[in-house]
Amino acid sequence: MLIRKEHAIALLDLLKHERERENASIHYTITPEREPVFQELEFQNLAELYNPLQYGLTYWGRALVTILEEMVEKGLIPHPESWDENFRWLGTEVITMIADAVENKDLPGELTEKALEERGFIEVRKEEKKGEYKAVNQYAKDIYEIFKNATPRLEISKELAEYIKNTPVGPNESGHLPEGGRYPELLESMRLIAFSVPNSDIYAFTGLGKAVKEALNYIAPSLPVLISEDILYSLIKIIDEGFDKLTDTEKETLWELGLVDEEGNFYPGGEKLLEVYRLWKDKEFPPVKTFNIEILEAELLKMIDYIWNEEYAKNPEIVPTVDQIVHFLLEKPLKEYKHLIEYYGRKINQDFNYKKKEEIRKKFAEVKSIEELFKHFYEKGNEWYEKLYDVVQEALYTLEAFGLITSEEHKGEKVHKLTEHGKEVLDDMKQRGIREITSTAVKAITITNKEISAPNVDWYNQAVEEKLVGAGEPTVAGKLYSRLAYEIKRLPHITRFELQVLHKIPAKGFFLKDVYAQFDETWKEEVTYAFNKLEARGYLNILQNEAVILTEVGQLIKEALAGVPEGVAQPLTPIAVRILEALRKVGNLYVKEERVRILPKNIEEALRLTGLDKKTFDKELVVLRVAGLIGKTSINKAGLMVLKALELMNK
Repeated sequence: MLIRKEHAIALLDLLKHERERENASIHYTITPEREPVFQELEFQNLAELYNPLQYGLTYWGRALVTILEEMVEKGLIPHPESWDENFRWLGTEVITMIADAVENKDLPGELTEKALEERGFIEVRKEEKKGEYKAVNQYAKDIYEIFKNATPRLEISKELAEYIKNTPVGPNESGHLPEGGRYPELLESMRLIAFSVPNSDIYAFTGLGKAVKEALNYIAPSLPVLISEDILYSLIKIIDEGFDKLTDTEKETLWELGLVDEEGNFYPGGEKLLEVYRLWKDKEFPPVKTFNIEILEAELLKMIDYIWNEEYAKNPEIVPTVDQIVHFLLEKPLKEYKHLIEYYGRKINQDFNYKKKEEIRKKFAEVKSIEELFKHFYEKGNEWYEKLYDVVQEALYTLEAFGLITSEEHKGEKVHKLTEHGKEVLDDMKQRGIREITSTAVKAITITNKEISAPNVDWYNQAVEEKLVGAGEPTVAGKLYSRLAYEIKRLPHITRFELQVLHKIPAKGFFLKDVYAQFDETWKEEVTYAFNKLEARGYLNILQNEAVILTEVGQLIKEALAGVPEGVAQPLTPIAVRILEALRKVGNLYVKEERVRILPKNIEEALRLTGLDKKTFDKELVVLRVAGLIGKTSINKAGLMVLKALELMNK
């Protein structure tokens, strides 16, 4: 949706003509110079073309201009005649700002509040507990409803198709859009590109736009119009009624564009247009998912691979157990692990509540091994090895939670193996270096899968910095991690600190700054890393206006683990979830009691289903009981909530 000065005046002219005309068959006639503006309104389903250069309002156009007229009368916004030529009263970025606010209990947040206020979409509310605060008004919400219900037109001419092909898919800086007259306005009118909040600094092709761009690679540019609603309906008609039901003209069109063969079988271009139709008509866009891997986790992928392919080949007794992984990490020379300082530093900082932050930094500069670092802080009772072991185990849990490794029984021990997705990540890390991939950078790419969304500037810059975006498009690595965000099978996992952060967040009404404010400033880095994990796991969404929204999965995990004792380092592990799954399979559900009861004789069957060694199985059973997810012989309500979260995570 795009409304600038020229569009607003055009809508008001149509409304005025509609009210004044005596003969309903007489439509508003425009001059040829104004045609591009009215064509953009037509593509937005706000105006309708009746005859050449003759237009009228659609139902949605009438609803929108009525809102504009009322807002002008109330003084919420000046009359369009006084607007700056480039002022975007509405645009994809404005709709996104409104949508984000609506999702967050009408709160716009500092990033977008001013922009919405300039457009007349903010009101002051007063509540006894909150006092006065700013929220989006009913006009904004009514416009958002118009946007959701007004399906745009879709028509790609041969010339526009060439422009689309020559335009990087994004995310990219808006200033890098190719020159092309009013083509960007046409694309935005059809919801094929979107711009970032609050100032349209970044553009990206939308989910529909990417599908159109992909389809054009397979369509023969043999006609003036390459994609239209009529063409799409002809393809659907083949599926619903058969090729013989098409008229000769329809068949000729599909043949000339190279969409079907002589019998009506679909060529790749036709198949691609079916996806375009689905997105355009049904507006079924995938949820925004993301991905995260930290430096130590990437190192562990490399270590597991090394042990299997090098050490195990020489000595079958050496397999990647946690102990062996720690052993080989300790043998790595300083130059190979120095980049892990932030990871180890954060874990030690967390244990000491950041009281020794400067000492840790100084000590790391002095020591020559990880062992020395941990010995310095945990030397009493030789606790250093246990602490290092816990750090490595936590990272292994994270890798398994993201489907990059799996753990299984091998000669009575728990060992780790890379999955196919884990191998893909390792290959990337070997080619481009061991590094962190943040959820924010990956989300800068996956956010564009929505109906209209482009990453805000900070997200885009993060993606560029991590080399996931370059030359105006996702890089090879960017495509890999954005694909993995959707392909990996997630298992619920959360650490003690991450659970603390999760418990600070209500379902809605909070922003990043509100969460940071609940922790001492020294914890900001740790909270940021927690956000990365929680969002990548699907527990929360951080919107473009920096609102933090708990997902249904996040609310389930938060409630299920509300009673976990504070001292439990790993309140929920992926291995524990695997055991929960197995117990449910061998148990009987009692719906009214919200409980699954397991006969003692079936515990052995559950062990077999997990593929774990007995020692690990028994240890995780204890953790499940301590966390309050199972009783002695049953899965309780909290455990069932975790299993529900698992189902939703991979829906």
